[in-house]
Amino acid sequence: MTSGALSVKDFLDKAKLVSYGFFGLLILFLILFFSAPYLLVSKADPKKSDAIVLEAIETGKKDKFKQAAALWKKGLAPVIVILHSSPNQDSDLGIVGDPSVSLQTYLVSLGVDETKVLVYTVEAGPQEFPKTLLKIALDRQWKTFLLIGKEYDSATLLKLYRNVLEPAGIYIAVSKVSEGIGSWDWFTKPKSLESILGRLSKHLYLILLGN
Repeated sequence: MTSGALSVKDFLDKAKLVSYGFFGLLILFLILFFSAPYLLVSKADPKKSDAIVLEAIETGKKDKFKQAAALWKKGLAPVIVILHSSPNQDSDLGIVGDPSVSLQTYLVSLGVDETKVLVYTVEAGPQEFPKTLLKIALDRQWKTFLLIGKEYDSATLLKLYRNVLEPAGIYIAVSKVSEGIGSWDWFTKPKSLESILGRLSKHLYLILLGN
């Protein structure tokens, strides 16, 4: 046998290592894939808070506003805070004219007291929403918030807000709005598959960044 040549045993051992590595990565991928809905859904239970928080990012979605109004009526918080970034023509709230007024008016139409709706315009964009909420909390000495978020965005939203609010001793939970995507069959529908995998990528990216 020439020097440096692999024996059959050495070759088989190396092949096993490669196969173990491949199947290990495959199993890890499958675990992440099928557990995606559970990684993306917040486990923090909503509780009575100082304010309900609504994000109005480009489009104000009716389902989130309806849930906020319902929770306000149940007495989960005395006020509703809207963090607003400029809407576009895709808004399903029928926004015309001043967005701040339209957002408030829509909640009033759902039965919320006009004086209990606070709208904050964040010109820098939605990435500054958590910092804006922190400033509001410190100014008003609020300690607890209930954020309205889509079901499969809830864990990511919670992570983003907690990174900013928790160091100041402020608690936040997410009230989840159902999206009609089943946790057992989401991967069988192209739109659901694309949506969930896109959100999972964002969530894992934030974890890798340490956010």
